[in-house]
Amino acid sequence: MANPAHPYTNQRIGLATLHEKERAFGPPFRRMLGAEVVVAPKIDTDTLGTFSGEIPRKDELVETALLKAEMAFATLDVDCAIASEGSYGPIENVPLRSGGVEIMAFVDRKRGVRMVETMLTHRTNWRMWRFKPGDPLVPVAAKSLHFPDYGVFVMKNSDYSHPVKGLQTVDDIVSAVEREARGSDDGLALMIADMRAHRNPTRMKVLRALGSKLARRLARLCPKCGAPGFGHIESRRGLPCAGCGQPTHYVHFEIDGCHACGHAVARPRPDGRTTAPKLACQPCRQDPAAANR
Repeated sequence: MANPAHPYTNQRIGLATLHEKERAFGPPFRRMLGAEVVVAPKIDTDTLGTFSGEIPRKDELVETALLKAEMAFATLDVDCAIASEGSYGPIENVPLRSGGVEIMAFVDRKRGVRMVETMLTHRTNWRMWRFKPGDPLVPVAAKSLHFPDYGVFVMKNSDYSHPVKGLQTVDDIVSAVEREARGSDDGLALMIADMRAHRNPTRMKVLRALGSKLARRLARLCPKCGAPGFGHIESRRGLPCAGCGQPTHYVHFEIDGCHACGHAVARPRPDGRTTAPKLACQPCRQDPAAANR
């Protein structure tokens, strides 16, 4: 429930997107902050990089998300803006499993606040295959990606700069694979899940969860200056060992802070734990007698 006295209540927050992300971010910002998310017109966020690969991302995810948020100020008269970036792919050392990371940036140029929230996820249909011309498994692969409810890209395996988008039927996919494979230097076509938000319902759900996470953070006001966004900024390690009392790699306490004025306070671990197990302590592991005391 939004606080009627919150600084963002009844305010417009710009969103830089080409892919209908207002469907994900609008509801939580409205519910928790009383703010209206407005899509910035006439901006091309694809210039910062595309999921389909024809325009490589020039910067890391966080920097790209912040740059994208700043783009909203070019065509909207607002003080605050949001944007997101994501990356999906295979999980290292876990066969046949995929995952992703979503980054959401918030910029309040009036208060000098720049904030980023992150969400890791295993909820994705991301997969890719390489096919020779005439491969009978193309329709099966398309079905496994939940096409046509989810989108699909097809491109030459030797050249990712001209992906085929907007495929409407399985026959369209089969034709595209045939054409791109025959035009590829290695005779293969790449078929990959379309991860653009408006063509991927699962990713849209992840973005809505991330939007809720950021809105919840913004709902907290700094106890010193009153700026929105007071919350976790750091975890300090060094929880003492239950055996010898030496610091370990376990988190000892959390730090909440303000991005506007820098005010920070420490708080205990949320699980209430005050000591780390002896197995987490290197001296106790090296000295069994100490670990048994």
